[in-house]
Amino acid sequence: MPLHSTEAIVIGGHDLAEADRIVVFYTKTLGKVRAVAEGMRRIRTRFGGSLQLFTEGQLVYFERPNKTLHKVNEFAVVRSHQLLREDLDRIALASSAVEAVSLGAEEGEPSPDLYRLLAEGLDLLESAVRPATVLQGFLLHTLRLLGYMPEFSACVRCRGPVPPKAAVSLSPMHGGLICGKCRPGTPDAFSSSPEALGFLRGASGSALRVMDRIALAPPTVREVSLALHAFLRQVLGRPLRSADFLDRL
Repeated sequence: MPLHSTEAIVIGGHDLAEADRIVVFYTKTLGKVRAVAEGMRRIRTRFGGSLQLFTEGQLVYFERPNKTLHKVNEFAVVRSHQLLREDLDRIALASSAVEAVSLGAEEGEPSPDLYRLLAEGLDLLESAVRPATVLQGFLLHTLRLLGYMPEFSACVRCRGPVPPKAAVSLSPMHGGLICGKCRPGTPDAFSSSPEALGFLRGASGSALRVMDRIALAPPTVREVSLALHAFLRQVLGRPLRSADFLDRL
């Protein structure tokens, strides 16, 4: 079995049999990887607590040829992100981030830019003053890297310009902004406030770390979150499970 070594982040997993666990990683050079950590759930295990959700480290695994499920050999922790797992609000936000990557990324299709975005996003979600705003920027950049960046500068149906203070809507099905003239023929469109649209336009061209400096009113954060989750649902074919958790919080 070929042996691979790569930087990786734990983005999911589930128990297997009595003592094993399937762990899902997003790796820098090999994309999404699913591998079995044998004996991980035993009291005495060589993995210790290293393979917990959000943990970043150096993964060494055996590739099983012609299989999609490989075997973990070693995982050396670089960042444990323990603080993320100790804060209920931040757990929910970070869970949305890793779930979006897990559902959007294909196995065997690496994207170093998406890996860097995820690593930076988890770092910021752990330390940011405004982690909810950071998550919105993360989800927007994830859509961009997956190739589905919404259009916020002009109407996606008629391609006409939209004045700054005009009443506008967003359509996940059509991939962006809908002007008032095109709204009647766009059944999935929903209204967007100037504040939410202003954030989406600005965040699409800004570095992720800038998001922590943007003070949005809670209703605007919620509006932006609902909009981005709607776009993700259209792209991924299903809603994020963590979105329900966020709504309850």
